[in-house]
Amino acid sequence: MSDRCADIAGQVARIERAAAFLANGMSLCACPDAAGRRRDAMPARLIGNGLRELDLFLTDLIVEAGRIDRLGAAAGRDPGIHPGRRIFSAAEAWRRAGPQLGLASESRTRLRQMRAAQNRQCFGRLRGDSAEAAMQQDCADYARLAGDVLAALRGRVR
Repeated sequence: MSDRCADIAGQVARIERAAAFLANGMSLCACPDAAGRRRDAMPARLIGNGLRELDLFLTDLIVEAGRIDRLGAAAGRDPGIHPGRRIFSAAEAWRRAGPQLGLASESRTRLRQMRAAQNRQCFGRLRGDSAEAAMQQDCADYARLAGDVLAALRGRVR
């Protein structure tokens, strides 16, 4: 079972790196001035698509954590995505697996808000004045929620 938690921890680390990469203007450079210029140059569609990818990463993490919790030591390696059963929203995955894992239901509301913002960014023509700050907050929230899933799973596995 610890192998499964290690797999989940690896997924969380990838989400954290991806969130930092997007929040930093598509770079892991440490220069704040350069990061600000890169973020300013990011079109709304790029921001929205980046956030949508983080949402899908978190969705897969939640689904896998639920599978591990449900099956225990028999979970084995994830056989992959099952066509026709894929969940495409972290809020929906949270709704389905959250109570089983003991995840806070309030976080689902935040996930729904972030998904709505992604759609506005992806399909909107213009970036709003607060798009940069909102993107950075969303990235931080995705990383935090991924950590919450890992902590909940570890708490249940012990």
